[in-house]
Amino acid sequence: MNNRTTNILIIVGLSLVLITLTSFVIIRRKRLGKKVSLKNKNPKKVLIVGDSQSAIESASGGKITYTYPNLLRESLKSKGITIDVLAIGGKTTGWMLQNLPSQLAKKRYDRVILYGGGNDTSNASISLDTTLNNFQQMVDLSENNGADVFINLGYKVEGSFGDINIMPITPYIKDRKQWIPYVQKRKDLQKLLPQKVEGANFIPKYDLQSNTTDGIHPTAKGHQIVAQEFMKIF
Repeated sequence: MNNRTTNILIIVGLSLVLITLTSFVIIRRKRLGKKVSLKNKNPKKVLIVGDSQSAIESASGGKITYTYPNLLRESLKSKGITIDVLAIGGKTTGWMLQNLPSQLAKKRYDRVILYGGGNDTSNASISLDTTLNNFQQMVDLSENNGADVFINLGYKVEGSFGDINIMPITPYIKDRKQWIPYVQKRKDLQKLLPQKVEGANFIPKYDLQSNTTDGIHPTAKGHQIVAQEFMKIF
């Protein structure tokens, strides 16, 4: 084989690789932001993965009874739907991703709902790219387990939600003005999730009507609104 033939084969090979990669990117872009067809249209086994927004137990095992998963369990039990919850206050999407595989190994879920990222956006050391990558990995893990995946975009950051005047002072936030970039980061994450994560459906942002005392967490009345929004996907 002469040098000319070798060069032609190399060029052809590289062209095929480029075409394949380009096709993959185009296909992926077409999936982004599109509604994903459901494999399990009548789900019976549901898993909610998250943080304090979804927790039904504290880190020490104490019961939390007012959050929306409790309300969903009560509303959906007549349909034979069971809901498991993998969520603890203060946890990031990194924790969610780390603990999801063992939960999926216990049971085949028809539906997995992801609701997190708030603690990521309040942490300067966690980039939005990291958070988005964690979401994508969780979507892929859940899909491979046979589940349909929904990502909850959460409440609209407006009114009392995201109001730095009522958001807490912490060991890391000593001046409430320091909350400003973190509030914006939360808004950015909500915008980017449908643009960057594929293979999931999305629960749109909803208005919790300022039902919060700290600008971050819903009150019991706020959780009733969250539960009503979740009921729309069942």
